[in-house]
Amino acid sequence: MIVCSCNIVTSKDIEDVIHDFLVADEWQLITPGKVFQAVAARGKCCGCFPGVINIIVETTRRYHELMQSPAPKVVELLNRIADQRTRMEKAKRNNVVKRHSSPVPGCAK
Repeated sequence: MIVCSCNIVTSKDIEDVIHDFLVADEWQLITPGKVFQAVAARGKCCGCFPGVINIIVETTRRYHELMQSPAPKVVELLNRIADQRTRMEKAKRNNVVKRHSSPVPGCAK
């Protein structure tokens, strides 16, 4: 399934990159930026980032389940990823508010 239509990046592409990151360091914090850099793309509209974060969370959870990692460490890692999602969503909301509240030059209210 295509997750990022700007760059034509599929969920399989993303899962493969995440798996490679986890094999290299299973406790690293994987971000959408790292994923896009690994697939030689960059976020354009960034509308796919929430979906990418969901794939990061699910792929990371499945990986650690398969590796039988200690549950408390996995919960901590997934919480860090969830915090990243919260920060991104807050920034997105703030940008929408700024765009709607900024006066357009030359337009009278």
